[in-house]
Amino acid sequence: MNDSVYVISVSLMLILLGGLTFHRLTSKTTPEGARALLRPSGRLALMGILLTTAYVVSLPGIYAMLEAIVPISNGTDFIAKVCAMTAVAFLGVHLAIAYNSETALGWIVGLRGAVALGIAALGVFITLIAADTPEASPRLVAYADQPAVEVNQWIVLAYTAYILGPLLSPLFRDSRSNPLRFGRLASRLIFIGFALSIGRTLAYPLELHAGPEAFYVFELVTHVSTACVVLGLWAFAFARKNQLARKKLDIDLSIK
Repeated sequence: MNDSVYVISVSLMLILLGGLTFHRLTSKTTPEGARALLRPSGRLALMGILLTTAYVVSLPGIYAMLEAIVPISNGTDFIAKVCAMTAVAFLGVHLAIAYNSETALGWIVGLRGAVALGIAALGVFITLIAADTPEASPRLVAYADQPAVEVNQWIVLAYTAYILGPLLSPLFRDSRSNPLRFGRLASRLIFIGFALSIGRTLAYPLELHAGPEAFYVFELVTHVSTACVVLGLWAFAFARKNQLARKKLDIDLSIK
């Protein structure tokens, strides 16, 4: 039952992410080829591709097939988590530039951002090696009570909070001051998504004490968070495309 709920929620995420990514890559104003990745729309496309990959490889059937190829037990989980963290980094860069947040850029871009991602990825790899995971288990659910797996999961949550935290303030300001009604709605949706994600990080000790079955409930929180962010990006795209209120956007979130 829990796996079914997870697959359904992931399927909804794939529809949202896939639609957003396809829209970014096929936009009339998006350059062809590798040049697309140098534009803001390219950052969104990369975010969608990486996060979609993270979700897809975590689906039970695909996970089992990949486990027959990867050289270490549950190495597929490492791939999924690195893809997810890199996607969060691209999203953070995208929003930091869009909201013109120097504070967020300082945390995400450059040496500090690269070191943070490198430490997080190394930590995920070391804790995976340290854990006893002989059988394939998507998201390491079967080994959730092992200390190494607990730290493994916390590292991903902590890195996500590290990227999203500095963006809460500019999101909140724009949710109140954006001249477009859909622009305000978009910032509110993204703010809610970020707050839920950071809230899960802060509540992680409660998740550990709640037992393995609670993992799926907390995973749904992450899926709701992702949905809010993606819907917020869609709302900004809708606002720009339709020129609501015929006012100029102060930020460039809907990306030409």
